[in-house]
Amino acid sequence: MRFPIAAVLIACAACAGGSRLQPVTPAEVVALEAERARFAGDADVLTRIGVRFYEGQEYPRALDVLTAAMALRPTFTTAVYLGLTHEAVGHLDSAEVSYRAAGSSRMTRAQRDQLDSRLAALARTRLRAEARASIAREAALASTPPEPGTIAVMPWTFIGTDADLRPLGIGVAHLVLTDLSRVSAFKLVERERVQVLIEEMELANLGRVDPRTAARAGRLLRAERVVHGIVRQTRDGIQLEAQVFRTDDGRIEASQGAGDRLERLFALEKGILLSLVDQMGVPVSPAERRAITERPIQDMQSFLALSRGLEAQARPPTLNSSALTRLASPVAPTEMAGRAATLTSAIAVVAPSTGGGVDRRTRLPVANPRLPEALRQDNPSRIAGLPNLIIIIPRP
Repeated sequence: MRFPIAAVLIACAACAGGSRLQPVTPAEVVALEAERARFAGDADVLTRIGVRFYEGQEYPRALDVLTAAMALRPTFTTAVYLGLTHEAVGHLDSAEVSYRAAGSSRMTRAQRDQLDSRLAALARTRLRAEARASIAREAALASTPPEPGTIAVMPWTFIGTDADLRPLGIGVAHLVLTDLSRVSAFKLVERERVQVLIEEMELANLGRVDPRTAARAGRLLRAERVVHGIVRQTRDGIQLEAQVFRTDDGRIEASQGAGDRLERLFALEKGILLSLVDQMGVPVSPAERRAITERPIQDMQSFLALSRGLEAQARPPTLNSSALTRLASPVAPTEMAGRAATLTSAIAVVAPSTGGGVDRRTRLPVANPRLPEALRQDNPSRIAGLPNLIIIIPRP
């Protein structure tokens, strides 16, 4: 008599659906805590318990259990879920430490990509929190002198009809930021910090930054000056227009504009930048001036590709941990119990002598307590298919 494989596959499909995020019931808390005490030295079991607590939003319990698991044996799964739990309760510094610990573990390429994305999203979350705090303290910051020599470069505005050229706004701003970084007298505000503040101030949809909003953004960034400009598409090519605003009073300290063919964009940007620096009266050494005039990219297509990448990077990321948790998740306790029950039931049909249950520590079937009777029920033809059964139903 052949074993009913279709029934096993249906049962497996039900198990493989995974555990949905359901609150942890009081009875389940008691059971999980009992299991935690019983397997206090088993990092794998503790990790599964911690994952369940995290999924059920029992974050303090999850922190305790996952921290204990990390102390026993650090793994990618444990570190990721510990980071997610820290992030859920607002411990952003601790979350970063946990994610970087996960990065030192063995992992797949997909796990590495997801972890890098999560670290980038976490950094943006921290910047957003800082931006909101600055906006909340705006009145106090207005009376506080900025850091001398600090300069922020705002994303430039593109005005034109060619959608393929739109990314030049952020691309030219990147060139300006790179070239200003070659002047030792300046301390640059990070591009990501500027972008997040713009989003929090809801300036991204205004199209242009005027002296008032530029000065306000600069004060919130603790910058002494703000650089902003326009990339204007013309009939014959491109026009660049740049301004430098003082944050203390919003006045325009320097301005410059020039136009030419699109292929001359790099020369336009560098000429305008050197003119702005000279108008500000900032000393620039001959070596710094030569560094500014160096062309970083040889062709316009490469620069447009870079600009598109920067534009995509500037979009607020979706802070969804589902992809990372799918890659890091062990079999959660509830799903593990379901698989154990399925495996036990199926083995009992094939070989009752080994169908007494599945040991949660070894994940292997254990003998039926009524062994003599069970042995008489074993069917050799069915037992021959037992290894295939265990492969079809993953061990819990």
